[in-house]
Amino acid sequence: MYQFAVVALLALATLKVVDFVCDNLAVLERFRSLLTYVAGIGAVLWLDFSLFQEWDIAIRNDDIGVWLTGFVVVGLTVPWRAAFRWLTHDQATSDESLGEHMPFIGRGHIEAA
Repeated sequence: MYQFAVVALLALATLKVVDFVCDNLAVLERFRSLLTYVAGIGAVLWLDFSLFQEWDIAIRNDDIGVWLTGFVVVGLTVPWRAAFRWLTHDQATSDESLGEHMPFIGRGHIEAA
């Protein structure tokens, strides 16, 4: 059961890191979905974490288990986003947004013309 908690919290971390980066770099806002995939799968590959190996599920190739775990992490960002939407009651204003965000870093110097 701890393995599922690791995957769920890794999905939360992926979601919030991507939100932080996209909120502070306006150029990357259009690539939020792609960044979510890259961050989620990249984190799992970096950790070399396979949910299938942890649950003793036999698969033909261990590397495929790591990649599939990455897709599970990315997929679990959707319920996290839905939970935040329900808690904050914000309607999405654009692709995968939780409403209007306040950037941590001033965007005036970073935006592309």
